[in-house]
Amino acid sequence: MSTILALIGFASLIAMVVVLLLDKASPQVTFILISSIVGFSLVGVESLNAFGVHLHIGQTLGLKGDFTLNELAGFIKKGITSVAPTAALFIFSILFFTTLSAAGMFEKIINALTARSGNNIYGVMILSVVIACIAHLDGSGASTFLIAIPALLPIYQKLNIRSTTLMLILTASMGVMNLLPWGGPTLRVATITEVDATWLYFKLMPMQIVGLILALCIALIMGYIESKRIALGANEKAFESFAQHNNDKSDLKRDDRFWLNCILGIVILVLLFSSGLPSYFPFMIGSAIALIINYPSLKKQDKVIKEASSAAMMMATTLLAAGVLIGVFDKSGIMKLMAQTILDFMPDALGGYLIIAVGVLAVPMALIFCTDSYFYGILPIVASVGAAFGIDAVALGIVMCVCRNCATFISPVVPATLLGCGLAGVSIRDHIKTSFFWIWGISIICLIFGALWGIFTF
Repeated sequence: MSTILALIGFASLIAMVVVLLLDKASPQVTFILISSIVGFSLVGVESLNAFGVHLHIGQTLGLKGDFTLNELAGFIKKGITSVAPTAALFIFSILFFTTLSAAGMFEKIINALTARSGNNIYGVMILSVVIACIAHLDGSGASTFLIAIPALLPIYQKLNIRSTTLMLILTASMGVMNLLPWGGPTLRVATITEVDATWLYFKLMPMQIVGLILALCIALIMGYIESKRIALGANEKAFESFAQHNNDKSDLKRDDRFWLNCILGIVILVLLFSSGLPSYFPFMIGSAIALIINYPSLKKQDKVIKEASSAAMMMATTLLAAGVLIGVFDKSGIMKLMAQTILDFMPDALGGYLIIAVGVLAVPMALIFCTDSYFYGILPIVASVGAAFGIDAVALGIVMCVCRNCATFISPVVPATLLGCGLAGVSIRDHIKTSFFWIWGISIICLIFGALWGIFTF
């Protein structure tokens, strides 16, 4: 029964990825409908117990009893609970940054940056990598997107650079930056392999450095591609459109409160990183204060809130829909069975090449497995299989950590990815289509470098 449940999981998640890539349905519809069909179907099949047909779905998933509606409801609640803080973070951060943007704060900063770089696309690309690395020092993908995209997207629009390029550069940079000792993947691997996180980080740091160099290389390559794509006339047209867009909101600009808004932004970011408060709460406070100091008029406040509501509602519903997916497949234990099935069907002859297989497949698997499922579900099983072939668990952990983490922010089952796509106005389909092979290339090159450097051996 465990194999059947695993195959159901594979078929369902692959179907979701295909539907998203083919742009056949929105993420909300895809996540909710496919997850619900699987969940209700399992409940229905388990109810055949009343007719003497015992399939033991509940026992296979580690439950004390049958897989009932109550069990399904519990898993969905856990899934929704896991993404609810991110949904709240998105709603109020969008409102906060929309308010500051409408007041003209970002426009002044952008004008200062573009005055230095002018129409130098290469400079903008390198600036994107630097901002992504600095913003990601806290290890939070959501906060990095919230800081980097509102600051950079208007520059990209002004120069007529595609938003998908921005997402690619941010994703490439954040994936390797997240390998810091306080980053989620490193901590997970350190916990599972029972080694010190700082020691583990120093082992994998050379691979991280290579990854950052590759991110810069991609930025320069994309700069070349974009500069070839963009004609001078298109730049001027884009600038006129950008200027017109800002003129349409001139009645909301508050240039005289620029420094006040800057101070407020810095205070909110300090609270976000160092206060220990829930990540969404600083933005709730910031939104309220920003609206009051910039728009004392209720009519103006309503206008700004309505401007932010479309993006906020779109992504909040997507994140909550992803919570249903996480509940049905991850919290239920189906993903753990999927991981076990992969290893059960792996031929013994491939055991000696386990590190290569894990490293090469890390990026494609990131499209299906969320971070927790990958590290807590797959790594322990892979480590036990590797032990039978004399492969060090720490070496496997390093490979899984580095190679998979490159793809964290192209995965449709990672809420921060959906957040970034929403902020940039990029569909998850276009983001994956643009970024997948670039990110996979970074992952494989890091794998090869790790072997050549002696961090691990095949």
